[in-house]
Amino acid sequence: MAALDAVWLGGDAAAILDCFEYDVVFFGSGDGEQAVGHDGLRAMLARLSPLAEGSTFTIDWDSLTGERLGSIALLSGVGHVRSSGALAKFNGNVYRVTGVLVQRDGTWRWKAYHGSEPASWA
Repeated sequence: MAALDAVWLGGDAAAILDCFEYDVVFFGSGDGEQAVGHDGLRAMLARLSPLAEGSTFTIDWDSLTGERLGSIALLSGVGHVRSSGALAKFNGNVYRVTGVLVQRDGTWRWKAYHGSEPASWA
């Protein structure tokens, strides 16, 4: 999680892609925040990165747990967003994450990622 957080808003698509398996399935809660594979993730980043330019987005985790099952890890967490700039509208929101990571050659990469900021039903 720390490695992904460190590169996510840095604008370096190669560093972001390196956190994910080539056939990753990625789902966020916002419009356009879904991708399958590196090509899909690269296209998603190209569409959304300009909208977040100059912004900050970090998560203070209330809970973040993982379980390792050999070369697979399951992760889940809930936290609160700290954000500024164009992403300031998310500041204070709850953020939830679930994911599956795979370890290959000593490196952990996301196989499935689901992050969301829940919206009110009202």
